[in-house]
Amino acid sequence: MLLVVYLVGLGLCVAANTASGTSRVVGTLKDRLFAPWMVPLWLDLGHDTRLTYGLPEDADHHVEIRRAVSPPARPGKGPATAVLRFPATGDHSERGARWRRLAVATVRAEEDAEQAGVLPAAIGAGLFRAAGDDDLEVRIVRRVAPDYESARSPRRDETALKVRVRRLAGELQLIPLPPAEEVAPLVDPAPPTGGGK
Repeated sequence: MLLVVYLVGLGLCVAANTASGTSRVVGTLKDRLFAPWMVPLWLDLGHDTRLTYGLPEDADHHVEIRRAVSPPARPGKGPATAVLRFPATGDHSERGARWRRLAVATVRAEEDAEQAGVLPAAIGAGLFRAAGDDDLEVRIVRRVAPDYESARSPRRDETALKVRVRRLAGELQLIPLPPAEEVAPLVDPAPPTGGGK
């Protein structure tokens, strides 16, 4: 009998937990008798959070800074292409968490026309001294988890945002660097060659 009551209550919880509303009787029964069952069974839509979706935007983000123009190669050594990474790999401190939140906020702010460019420019300007140059490339990189089809493949890094920040004649300039596929010219396929019949 207890199992029947439990199953009926579970059915009422599912039936009454809709955005379109329910009848007054079912809603009252759900609120008075079966509401405590909602949270442990994840049936309460009020506890819905975006962090459970597993979207690429929810992945860990970090900031990479490098010189926009590589210095000339030194004799006996390759070009100096040092990359500053914030937070450093494996940094799980509070400081690292703040850098990750800043990186996510930078990507999200680009969706708003009024906020676009503000955070990347501030990050670049703030790191001119640390990088030793006034012409930097700022990249926000996110580590995306593999999807279900390719669960055995490792996590991959993808560039969420890439801009060039430079100071020229005392003025700060921000130059967007869109992905290559967005600015590449369209090429018509080459006509078939050969003298076949």
